[in-house]
Amino acid sequence: MLDFLNRAVTVDTYTLVVVAMLSGWAGVLTLHVLSRTVLALIFVPGFILGALITNYVFELTGFYPTPDRETNIVVACTLGIIFALFVLLLCLRVTAILSGLRVERHQFKRDLRRA
Repeated sequence: MLDFLNRAVTVDTYTLVVVAMLSGWAGVLTLHVLSRTVLALIFVPGFILGALITNYVFELTGFYPTPDRETNIVVACTLGIIFALFVLLLCLRVTAILSGLRVERHQFKRDLRRA
């Protein structure tokens, strides 16, 4: 964990620019698709974290899809943002289901039987 935090803080400028640009555009697209500003603002840090984690995992495992370093950074960040989107949407769906069950449990119930 400390190694990830150290590498996340000391990434080069190119990686920071790629992460910022891709996360920003993903946030804008999320805003237009979901039409909720707060959700888009919550999703952007998740996109950034997903991009940085995937970039770290690519470097840690030595997985390089292309021989070009810059292209590998873009591929890793893009895959990280896609994975983060799936995780965030799954969390959003689970939260909606759980809140629906909670509301249903606390509603008043009428007894429709006649005595």
